[in-house]
Amino acid sequence: MALVHHDPRDGILITKIGQAEITVRPEPPASTGAAPVVLLRVDAPMLDSLAAAYLDPDEARALARSLLWAADQLRPASPWRTPPRP
Repeated sequence: MALVHHDPRDGILITKIGQAEITVRPEPPASTGAAPVVLLRVDAPMLDSLAAAYLDPDEARALARSLLWAADQLRPASPWRTPPRP
């Protein structure tokens, strides 16, 4: 997976897998009184598909924990610890 863009200051991550592109970024509130969200977008031109999810902060954290847990099952970040369950 090729990292295309990542800037911790703006919170945007863009990565490519083949022709597919995955974007994760914070989005400001869409209207007055609305909450900000995290955009998760997957654009797969070969499959002619585009999917997007707008996650509230708790959903984004839950997704991040689940991804980290799955990654640690395959390759633990540290050989001295057992990955916690999400």
